[in-house]
Amino acid sequence: MALTLPKLSLPKPTLSKNQILAVVGGVVVVAALGWFGWQYFESAGPAPVAKSSPQPAAAKQPAAAKAAAPADAGPARDKLIEDALVASGLKRQLEQLPQQLIAGVRQSGTQQSKSSPAVVKAIENAVAESFTAQGFHDRVSADLKKHFDQKRLQTLLKDFSTPAAKRMIELEQAAPSPGELARFARSPAATRPSSQRASLVKRIDAATRASDLAVDAAFSSMKAVASGIVGEGAGKAATVDKAIEKQRASATQKIRNATLLNLAFGFRDASAAELEEYARIYEAENSKWFTDIVYASLLEEVKSASAQAGERIGSLPSKSAAPAAPAAKPTRSKAGSDARTCLNLATNRAIMTCAEKYR
Repeated sequence: MALTLPKLSLPKPTLSKNQILAVVGGVVVVAALGWFGWQYFESAGPAPVAKSSPQPAAAKQPAAAKAAAPADAGPARDKLIEDALVASGLKRQLEQLPQQLIAGVRQSGTQQSKSSPAVVKAIENAVAESFTAQGFHDRVSADLKKHFDQKRLQTLLKDFSTPAAKRMIELEQAAPSPGELARFARSPAATRPSSQRASLVKRIDAATRASDLAVDAAFSSMKAVASGIVGEGAGKAATVDKAIEKQRASATQKIRNATLLNLAFGFRDASAAELEEYARIYEAENSKWFTDIVYASLLEEVKSASAQAGERIGSLPSKSAAPAAPAAKPTRSKAGSDARTCLNLATNRAIMTCAEKYR
């Protein structure tokens, strides 16, 4: 399953809690390398409609699971869930996710010339304490247990064990460096892809809901972090919402394009047949069931972790990195001193220079 969650940009360290708009502006969430503004997928047309009903953009509530059979409970159930997470590649992606977010914060900090290392480190620690691999794993596992379906998971395990699926999962787990991604974005494979390949990538994106998750996570985390920083209050919440909505229109397509960029780069060595098979796996009903649960779980964990991060960041001193200015030593005024001693000097210039000390 493709996971392309956005980066968390560093909040401006010198802001007070009343500067809501500026805080929200400093917590803008953008997907990795979104500034490339990929447009070539637009010319490829919409993804082909699968035979089954299309996925809505909003997270759906999975259907309630049937009453668990005796074999469903306990170690056997937990092992099946864990095996499915491993086979789908999701377990490894969840393990890498917090470090990717922290790296984004660190990068954002280095790009802000006025951010002191101490402030950057403090905010980085706040994010690290809030976004944890264990937190994401536990949330997803708990929801899969809540909606446990042994038959579906066993079928998924079989689907993810095919040679083509294994290869695709291995490809999408490779994290690109900014340089590699930049070179790919300028290559003919990116600027002049075939309509078939572009459509296949868009089908995978639609089936896995990768760009939907990136967009929803971006604005959910933006709101949660900003709200955590500025605190409670109807007026503050309304201002935060207004600022976020103002950015949504311009940022949404950039995030979607960046997600497609990451998918296309990750699958650049995959054949059309492999892309087709992977798309079909995720367009199947069992995968839709799995994707809906994981989607909702990840979004809830992002909201929760973002709120915690916002509260931690909000509790930091506004200018924690700025060293306190040393207290000025009291100086004695010379106003009461006798300036007539300057009259004993030989020249008018010397007298005037001496007298300046007594002003």
